[in-house]
Amino acid sequence: MPKRLPRARTLKGEPKLAHYDSGGGASGEPPIVLLHQSLARSEDWENIFPRLATRYRAIAYDARGHGKSGRAADYSLRAFADDTLRILREIAKEPSVLIGHSLGALAALVAAGDAPELVRGLVLEDPALGYPKPWIAAEYAPLREGIAAQDPAVLLKAVSKQRLPSPGPRGERTYGELRGFYAAERVVTYFRDVDPAFIDARAAGDEPAAVLISDAIAKVRAPVLVLAGEPRLGGAVDDPSEWRLKKLPDVTVKRFPGSGHLLHGFRPEQFIENIEPFLRKLRET
Repeated sequence: MPKRLPRARTLKGEPKLAHYDSGGGASGEPPIVLLHQSLARSEDWENIFPRLATRYRAIAYDARGHGKSGRAADYSLRAFADDTLRILREIAKEPSVLIGHSLGALAALVAAGDAPELVRGLVLEDPALGYPKPWIAAEYAPLREGIAAQDPAVLLKAVSKQRLPSPGPRGERTYGELRGFYAAERVVTYFRDVDPAFIDARAAGDEPAAVLISDAIAKVRAPVLVLAGEPRLGGAVDDPSEWRLKKLPDVTVKRFPGSGHLLHGFRPEQFIENIEPFLRKLRET
């Protein structure tokens, strides 16, 4: 089991945001803020956070409607990006590196476009540029019902049958088939605190997010590292998405052969090996 995160703290506001702060960090190094994917929580970074915290001040937070953070009436990409800006201004309080996965990557991208003075660099793990498209409600209905039931046995059953966003390292297709970092017994601790209204919002889609993403790609000036899985295995960065991302002025795209959408969870060593040169380059410049 990965090391635990530090004790949670709460950033007051609407909604409240639970965050985890390692403190410290080597002199002159920027803080690193970690943003998780949909339906996850900060604990999804437990195999990355301690490694970063040996040199950097590492901050992870639960997105609105997830983990220990408050529920909200708005689950648009605009709202998630605004929460990122709150974390940067009120917790980090200095230009930072944002590392985001999927939805977290998009929130980081939009925040960097809105406030370039707050962002030193971006690491986008399999950013889901197709976020505006609605989820298929039927695929998430059992999970939603399991969460709403507040019955641990019912939720564990639903999680065990939930399809993975991409196949596991041995071809697993559901959380119930997995062992280790994403085993159902662990992931159920992610899903149990998700606001069912977030799933409803995703099933409705987020049409304004399309313009928001395009505008952010046009505005971001910080160096960007994109870590992408293979589309045939469920990776979100297909050829059209990669072409869009390469419009960023300073961007590097690296593929993880044999991986889909879940990179840092399954391949933490390779993840760290890929971001270290990027962080070193930021340090030197």
